[in-house]
Amino acid sequence: MGISKIADYVLPEVEAVSNRVNWDLEKDNAVLLIHDMQVYFTDAYNKGGKLYKTIIENIQAIKVQCIKQGIPVIYSAQPEGQTQEQRGLQLDFWGEGIPAGGKKQDIVEELGPSDMDILITKWRYSAFENTDLEVMLKKMKRNQIIITGIYAHIGCLTTSLAAYMKNIKPFMIADATADFSLIKHRMALEHVSQLSGLVLNT
Repeated sequence: MGISKIADYVLPEVEAVSNRVNWDLEKDNAVLLIHDMQVYFTDAYNKGGKLYKTIIENIQAIKVQCIKQGIPVIYSAQPEGQTQEQRGLQLDFWGEGIPAGGKKQDIVEELGPSDMDILITKWRYSAFENTDLEVMLKKMKRNQIIITGIYAHIGCLTTSLAAYMKNIKPFMIADATADFSLIKHRMALEHVSQLSGLVLNT
């Protein structure tokens, strides 16, 4: 139960993915999503290892460019101390989730949100499920979402699928997402590239 430690692996090459679509990323239509980069979830990684350092650096670089281009930055984060009712079926798969009182729900220090950024409370894998994310994008008149964060084959993938079904174009950033393993990461990128979005590098 819970999340096991994750060994470092070499991030997959985006060149190995064959995108079915050739969308242009448009600064006036896009938002950046930094998905689940919380202390609790990132503690599974070796924070001194190359994998963790690389995705942190790449997400930082993407965020800097998005801010320069006027692209809104949105963070998703699960709350601490959820009840059994709030956890739902996640309880069966992952246990009780983020414990209360330990600051484990915080976004990691390297990526801490500014006062200008948006933070949404996320309850399920997808950042769209039981949140106001779709409403926010409609109010902003934006229909593209740049997906970074963890875990590629769980929350990032399901967010991409949910976006697709809402006619919001997902852009999954291969080297600004991470996963349990290279195999699962590749699977997520292949799934997105063929069924729901466009896979890019930072």
